[in-house]
Amino acid sequence: MKSVTLQDIKQGYRGLKRLAQKSAKAGDYSAAMRYVDHCSTIASQFNWIYSDYELEGLLDNIAQSKIDTGLAIDFNTDVNNWVFYDDYCTSYVLALQWMTALSKMGKNILYLTSQFSFEGRRDISILPIIQKMPNVTVDVIPDGNLFERVNYLFNSIVSFKASKVFLHKAMNSLIQLPLCVLPNEITVYNINLGDQFFWLGVRHIDYNIEFRPFGASVSVQRRGFKKEQLLMIPFYPANDNRPFMGFPPQCEGKLVIFSGGDYYKTFDESGIFWRLVKTILDRYKDVVVLFAIKRNPIGTSFIDDFIKDNHFEGRFICIDRRQDIYQVFNHCDIYMGTCPISGSLMSQLAAINSKPILQYYAPGTPDDETEQALCINDSIRISFQSEDEFLSEADKLISDVDYREKQGKRLKDAMMQPTQFDAAVNNSLLTGKSQYPIEIYHIDYSILNKRWLMLEKIGFTNSGAYIRSLLGKKHCLFYAPLLFIKVLFNRIRIHYNIW
Repeated sequence: MKSVTLQDIKQGYRGLKRLAQKSAKAGDYSAAMRYVDHCSTIASQFNWIYSDYELEGLLDNIAQSKIDTGLAIDFNTDVNNWVFYDDYCTSYVLALQWMTALSKMGKNILYLTSQFSFEGRRDISILPIIQKMPNVTVDVIPDGNLFERVNYLFNSIVSFKASKVFLHKAMNSLIQLPLCVLPNEITVYNINLGDQFFWLGVRHIDYNIEFRPFGASVSVQRRGFKKEQLLMIPFYPANDNRPFMGFPPQCEGKLVIFSGGDYYKTFDESGIFWRLVKTILDRYKDVVVLFAIKRNPIGTSFIDDFIKDNHFEGRFICIDRRQDIYQVFNHCDIYMGTCPISGSLMSQLAAINSKPILQYYAPGTPDDETEQALCINDSIRISFQSEDEFLSEADKLISDVDYREKQGKRLKDAMMQPTQFDAAVNNSLLTGKSQYPIEIYHIDYSILNKRWLMLEKIGFTNSGAYIRSLLGKKHCLFYAPLLFIKVLFNRIRIHYNIW
C-alpha cells in the first residue's frame, strides 16, 4: 500500500476546515470549535503551513456570536494593569520566568490560568509560587462548557481594565476566542513557545516574542508578522526547587549521561542518534545513559530491542518524565541532546546546571537550537555535524574531569542570565523595540516536511486513520477519497494478513 502523502493530509485538513465552516454557518458553534481544534492538531503535526487566516476569520465570527462583549462598552484601560494568561501553569515552560520579570516592574498583574482543565498537571502546578509574588492576583477559570469559560476569561480581562495581555498559550488554547474580541486599546504580546508549529491568533497579536532566530524567521516568512512586531528575548530555565527523586541504583559510581525527549526526536533514516549512543556505551564501560521518554508503542519497542540486541541492560536506562527535571540535570555529568531534533529548554537546563553538552546535527538542519538558545554572552561551538568530531568531544568530556567542568562553566556563563532576562523584558515592553538583534535567514521548509512524513512512514503516527476517524466515513470519502481508500485497504491488509 502506498504511504499517506502530504497531499492526502492537506485534503483531510481542508475537509475538516470545511466542516468547521458548515457547522458555524448552521449555528453549531461547539462542533465548529471541535473541527478547528482538529485542524490545528493536523496542521501542527505536518507543518506545511504555520498559520491559517481563513480559520482565524472563522474564530472571529464565532467569538462575535458567542461572547457577550457588553462589559467592553466604554472600555478604559489602566496602564498599570497587566494580564498574564497561562495555559500550562507549570515550571516546564516559561511562566515562572515571565511572571518573575513582570512582577518586578511595579504593575498590577492578573495571572489567569485554565490549568485545572488539565487534570494530570495539577500535581506540578506553580500556583503556590505565583501566589507569593508581589503585585500579583491569581484567577483560575472555573469548570464549565467552552463558551461559559471563554466568557469568564473575556470578562476577567475587561473587568481588570488591562492595558497589556501576555499570552502563554497552548496550540488549542481557551484564549483563542476572547482574543478575537478584546478591545483595541489592549496591547497583546504572544510568547512564541511553539515556534516550530502551526498556531492561530496572528491577526490579533501586536507583538510576537521570540527566543531564537529560527522562530523569528518563521514568523516573518510563514505567519505574516512584520519584523517590527517581533521582540527577541532569549530565556533561561526556571528552578522550581523540587527535591531530587534520585537515580536508579545502576548509576551508583558511574558517569551519567542524561538525554531525553519524545522518541520521534531521535529518529532519522540514518539512525545517527542511536549509533552514537551505542558507540559511547561500547567504548566506555563506566558510562550509564539515562533517557527520559514519553511512552509510545513504536518508541518503547525500538528501545527495548536496542537494549536487548546490544546487551545494554543496566547501562541504557529509560526513566519517565520527571517532575524534578532541574535536579536530574544537577546530578548528571553530561547532557546529550537528541537529533535530528533537539530541545532548547533541555540544553538550557544542562547549561544552567554547569553541565557540558554533546550535540550532533545533520548538515543542513534548519532548526539547530543549541547555539541559538545558549550563546547569548559568548560564542561557543557546542554542536557537531561530523560523527568523528562529536565522538572526539565525547572522549574529552568523559575522560577529562577538568575539561568537563570547564565546559559546563563556560556554557552557564554564555547563556541568558536571569538579570539580563528581567532587563530585556522591562526594556522591550517600555520601548516596543527588540533589545536583541533579529536575524531572518533562509529556511528549507522541505526538510521539515520530509521529517514529519518519515515519522508517518515508520508508523510513529497514523494520521491517515486519525483523519478518517475525525471526518467520518462519508465525509472522508467526499473530501479525501484517496485517503479513504488507503485507510480501508490497510484495514483489509491487516485483517487478512496481506503483505
